[in-house]
Amino acid sequence: MSIAHIMTHRNKLVTTMADASLSSLREVFANARFQHVPVVDNTNRIVGIVSVKDYFRELSPVMDSASDPSIAVFMRSRKVHQVMITPVICISEQSSVKQAAALLLQHNISCLPVTDEHKHLLGLVSWKDIMRAALHKPATV
Repeated sequence: MSIAHIMTHRNKLVTTMADASLSSLREVFANARFQHVPVVDNTNRIVGIVSVKDYFRELSPVMDSASDPSIAVFMRSRKVHQVMITPVICISEQSSVKQAAALLLQHNISCLPVTDEHKHLLGLVSWKDIMRAALHKPATV
């Protein structure tokens, strides 16, 4: 089975730009629908990725000691490029689920952006997608 069959397609993803403020991600992560937000440039090329862990790791030093207005200022002043992980390990949509699982384990990461040969974002595959595929795969007798 290829990644194209199990990935979340680009039109269902939330993406951001490197110069966006951290406050722009607040709603995305507060709703916990997405655990990762791909960072793209104006041509839809992947330049980084921000996880909910990266986001909260950045905020944790100020969360306990700062007031709400101070936190809001901090979040508006910090940019996504200061928090994102780059370079990003990507996979093609023709790759197999087994290849994706091996990359996730090898690099100790939880998702892979799916890109074309020019690094344009096509989708995202997470370890949950791989587990879901493994559970729904018909048994061979």
